[in-house]
Amino acid sequence: MLKADADGTLALSGALTSRQVPSLYRASQAWQHEGMPQVVDLSGVDQTDSSVLALLLEWKSWAQSANLSIRFINVPRSLCVLASLSQIGELLGWRTLDFESGEETGQCCG
Repeated sequence: MLKADADGTLALSGALTSRQVPSLYRASQAWQHEGMPQVVDLSGVDQTDSSVLALLLEWKSWAQSANLSIRFINVPRSLCVLASLSQIGELLGWRTLDFESGEETGQCCG
């Protein structure tokens, strides 16, 4: 489910739903004291739900509290859509989707 690289990138894979997010949250709590990844690569994620958005927002909050930054790359389009519908894409630094015009702005859905 997670694999850390020496360059500060954390790669997530598989399903990230309400079944997996609680254990991933518990595993990540040590980051608050031991340091956080700078980049989270979501390219290997094949299933999501809204619970992963809550987790990513929490990680973003931890980073900001420590005066650090965290970026989420290769975000699955389905997660971008969910974030846009929830109106939290901008909080994560992602492009939001304008469902009326079909236009996208910002950085997401890579």
